[in-house]
Amino acid sequence: MDQLIEDNMPLVASIVKQFQPRNATERQDLLDAGRIGLWKALKKHNPSQGCISTYAWRPIRWAIIREIKNSKHHVSIEDITPPQTTPIENIWEYYPSDMTDEEKNLVDLRCQGYKFREICQIVDETPSVVKGRFYKALRKIQEANEL
Repeated sequence: MDQLIEDNMPLVASIVKQFQPRNATERQDLLDAGRIGLWKALKKHNPSQGCISTYAWRPIRWAIIREIKNSKHHVSIEDITPPQTTPIENIWEYYPSDMTDEEKNLVDLRCQGYKFREICQIVDETPSVVKGRFYKALRKIQEANEL
């Protein structure tokens, strides 16, 4: 059985490649899941039914899909990237000329560490209005400075 698994690992590798793993760790996890799917297929396969690769393709693929679905709940340290931030004390240097005082105020409050809920209370607006205006202001800053 071990030899059959090793002989059919290129099939597993080709199926894993279709899922385009993001990094080596994810690729290895998918290969391991595919190997389990292959093992299950080999246990059930009847040689009189035809080629093992044809029979094993579906169980391998579903084992990989299950692994992807289960891994969505786990965060790898490789997936975490530090945020790129602009120095808060100099944010006003990036304001475009077409930015309103209200938009500048929202950006300043957010840079000071206020949460959206707190900003809503300060400016007496709903969260959806505040977020919409804030992100519109950020887009203006990004477009003006090509960030």
